[in-house]
Amino acid sequence: MRVSVDGLKNFCTEVLKKNSIPEAEAEVIADSLVDANVIGVDSHGVTRLADYLKRLDDGIINRRTIMERIRENETIALFDANNGWGQYAGKIAMFEAIKKAKRYGISAVGVMNSNHFGTASYFTKMAAEEDCIGIAMCNTTPIMVAWGSSEPTLGTNPLSIAVPTNKYPVVLDMATSNAARGKINLAAKKGEEIPLGWAITKDGKNTTNAVEALEGFLLPLGPKGSGLAMMIDILSGVLTGALFGRDIPRMYDDKEPQRLGHLFIAIHVESFMDMETFKQRMESRIEQTLTSKPAEGFDQVYMPGDIEQLNAEKHMLAGLTLPRAIYEELKELGNQFGVAIEEIVIEK
Repeated sequence: MRVSVDGLKNFCTEVLKKNSIPEAEAEVIADSLVDANVIGVDSHGVTRLADYLKRLDDGIINRRTIMERIRENETIALFDANNGWGQYAGKIAMFEAIKKAKRYGISAVGVMNSNHFGTASYFTKMAAEEDCIGIAMCNTTPIMVAWGSSEPTLGTNPLSIAVPTNKYPVVLDMATSNAARGKINLAAKKGEEIPLGWAITKDGKNTTNAVEALEGFLLPLGPKGSGLAMMIDILSGVLTGALFGRDIPRMYDDKEPQRLGHLFIAIHVESFMDMETFKQRMESRIEQTLTSKPAEGFDQVYMPGDIEQLNAEKHMLAGLTLPRAIYEELKELGNQFGVAIEEIVIEK
């Protein structure tokens, strides 16, 4: 089912508004979800809408995000999101980091008592658009085992870094597990298997069954992924005053607020060198990679974010293709809240 990108954003916004979420927040949440689909990260896209609304109905997320400034100096700020929406809290925090970085060169802004914030690159791209290098990270539900452990004490704890260039930014966005839980959740919805090495069962056995994986634990991206996940938990959880490690409730099972932590860092490039000079140097760095000889089995070498950019260009032109299961799920939500999805369909 192929749908309009703008139409899908409007649909999600209207469904959220029907649930008494303020329009400004609904627009940011919807934009973040659809942006994930646009860049090809479907696990963090509109498939999450039903999950968000269930948590809202269960009283686990507040309908309105009240950002309370807890601490601040010239380069640092700490916000309490008061169990509001992670996407909206993240946007406010990143723009605060950008504002401070443009004045003082670098800034770090933390958020405590927040929720799932979607793709981390959604925020770092904001910084790149403002000629800053953006860094974003978040701790998440402890569904991943540490390297050498059989018990989950870590989240998949994503990290993104975006760097401005003359064209589109170089963007790294990664989970610290072999795969994000959202990808496994999406595979389960579509009735597909997952690759071996993504997860283990609750009994510690390897599995390719997505449903078994959701009942079990994710595997880290080796010992380095495990170590990086730990550091992100410390920076976004321990440092900000948010929950961390085993204390974070599971997003899909528990009936308590997650109280997650985020950390956003902005570096003002012109505090180091002239922006034009930096972008010229970036062009040289990019060229070195793109002109390198592909390894056996590869047709082309890409920079981080290139594939997502290609996806975005294709989807903005032709629309988004939604799996039947996801379309029907959205249609059901639309019927429930009086928002028609049929009118955004381009091709069945």
